[in-house]
Amino acid sequence: MLLIIAIGSAFVAPAISSGWESRQVRQGTRRLAGIMRGLREQAVRRGVEQELVLEPDGSTVHWAEDQTVSLPEGVEIEGVRGGWRDGDGSVHVIFYPNGGTTGVALLVSGPSAAGLKFGIDLDPLLGSVAIRNAAG
Repeated sequence: MLLIIAIGSAFVAPAISSGWESRQVRQGTRRLAGIMRGLREQAVRRGVEQELVLEPDGSTVHWAEDQTVSLPEGVEIEGVRGGWRDGDGSVHVIFYPNGGTTGVALLVSGPSAAGLKFGIDLDPLLGSVAIRNAAG
């Protein structure tokens, strides 16, 4: 009986860990997309440009009024295409009052090499934010 429980545990533990990592990656991706949508809405509503800064550490973002968010532990922005880069490696994304943006494409991943990855695409003309599965 103990042998059966031990064998079952050997299969269940990795599944639970994988499920937790997957949840963290999804949560971090949704959080980033929500921040982008909110900044676009603020730019349009207030008539003033809004700026999002992706820090070089790959897990921290900040925007106006010193608002800062860190992604869940082990989740990081693995790749960035677009935006404006500073000398320190941070990437700036601007949201304009007309609804447009500088545009950016992000790849968000978790701690596992074979884990779940999502892309976040910010359209430069419309300012729309799309999440796509980028697992490969």
